[in-house]
Amino acid sequence: MIDPSICRKRILSEDFYDFILNDIRTPFLTGITQEDLCSQDAGFGYRCLYLSRLQSGPLSLDKFTYHSIPLCYTPTSLDTLNQAGLLPLQNYPTLQLTGKGILIGFLDGGIDYQNPIFRNIDGSSRIVGIWDQTMQTGTPPAGFAYGSEYDQDTIDQALKLDQPFDLVPTVDETGHGTFTASLACGGGVPGESFLGAAISVAPNAAIAVVKLKSAKQYLKDYYFIPDGVPCYQENDIMLGLYYLDQLAKRLDLPLVYCITLGTSGGGHLGDRPLPLVLNGYGSLANRIPVIGTGNEADKRHHFYNEIPDQQTSQTVEIRVGEQVTGFTMELWTSIPNILSIALTSPSGETTTRIPIRVNSRTDFEFLYERTKVTIDYRLIVEKGTAELIFFRFDQPSPGIWKIEVEPVRIIDGRYHLWLPVSEFLSGEVYFLDSNPDYTILNPGNSASPVTVSYYDGANGAVALASGRGYSRNDRIEPSITAPGINIKGALPSGRFAVRSGASISCAVTAGAVALLLEWILKQMGTPGIDAFQIQSILILGAVRAPGKEFPNREWGYGQLNLFNTFNEIRML
Repeated sequence: MIDPSICRKRILSEDFYDFILNDIRTPFLTGITQEDLCSQDAGFGYRCLYLSRLQSGPLSLDKFTYHSIPLCYTPTSLDTLNQAGLLPLQNYPTLQLTGKGILIGFLDGGIDYQNPIFRNIDGSSRIVGIWDQTMQTGTPPAGFAYGSEYDQDTIDQALKLDQPFDLVPTVDETGHGTFTASLACGGGVPGESFLGAAISVAPNAAIAVVKLKSAKQYLKDYYFIPDGVPCYQENDIMLGLYYLDQLAKRLDLPLVYCITLGTSGGGHLGDRPLPLVLNGYGSLANRIPVIGTGNEADKRHHFYNEIPDQQTSQTVEIRVGEQVTGFTMELWTSIPNILSIALTSPSGETTTRIPIRVNSRTDFEFLYERTKVTIDYRLIVEKGTAELIFFRFDQPSPGIWKIEVEPVRIIDGRYHLWLPVSEFLSGEVYFLDSNPDYTILNPGNSASPVTVSYYDGANGAVALASGRGYSRNDRIEPSITAPGINIKGALPSGRFAVRSGASISCAVTAGAVALLLEWILKQMGTPGIDAFQIQSILILGAVRAPGKEFPNREWGYGQLNLFNTFNEIRML
């Protein structure tokens, strides 16, 4: 067993690559003994591994499997209780649901633990645990090799000090974690009104927080992510989920995961490691993941088409603006379709068709543009039945880039291309003939979690940016929709702000799920319930406007309305 202090250094060092493995198709580990490996259990058969860059060589898909390289995720945001049917439920005299006895877990940029909205009436904290992955001065949680854990007793001790940061030095620099937690489970604040009431959705729920460490620079460089953008690694998120699960087990509490992070990478089927793990948790009793759909529907970052026959090729045009340093792109099609591509630069320089070779890599240097394009073919991607063509454009010249998509074998001819989320682009990049559908961000395409889009409660219209379904294989997503436009929430240092986005509807729904769990488990005495069942109950009570066909890509099965959900259950 490797020394924990050595393992911590490797986890934090830029000289070590991070990988996600489940012992399937990992030939790059050949010759490396287990005694030399730093490995952490991430749950459901996955482990996170840290290998020297000297051992690993350059990061590329011709050497490493697609799912082994962590994706990067970013936060999905930047008169509501009544709209979601929550205020009547809180005020109903025989129910009095407040989330008591339910744990809501957040994975984000931290939390302002000193904020009064996260305290009980006696001044003690409702936060039962914080794992700050960025802070290395304290003790890591049991079974983990990095970061610092602060339990409820330590947080309460800190709150009694003149300088609480001397004991618990964790902070929320971005404010995103504090904001979303305030909507889901913040307490009352005199003189302030968020979500159309004096309190949040589940004001007595217990709170647990994972402050995620920023992604390593090598991974940001691999995906061309601009400096200063909040960016978290898939493996750190998976470890955070595992920590929250273990904490809930120790406290014997049901757990709602509030997942306000997203990325456009992956096949949009829920088959990446993170969504697969979330699907696993959602299949267990009393572990309910809630995920936002993201904000990409109006960003022109998705392309879809169908090739009708073996003789027809199609052209995809991408507009690249000035000062774009680089970007990645993914083309996905389902086997037995097989596609190949050719590229044409803005100056007209063209590659020949790139031949299909299993797990091959091709580099192109465009002379006039001084642009390097790397193309990886993956046949077949692990954990799925799909072909992936992965593009890396390094220093792309501005103008219109053309991708000629040519059939090698065609069954239904359906294919998709996705560009990165807006936050991960250094400038203007979009498809000229884009498609707003299939824009739910990973991990929102998982089967068991509650996936929620967002609408404008002021006018009842779905938000233009809200990610749209379905999954790539047309599984119905989102589950429901909830308010997410111009919502007031708390920020660090006692401030408040109005924000919009997928994070808001996700937080509102996570709080609603906590109330539902309180009623089912605590008041009705049911021993356990899984995320599929919670989805069904929420769908049962969703409000469906007349004149619309349900389910649909924007609203799922309708608007979240927990009060109506209880009425529907009562009448069954």
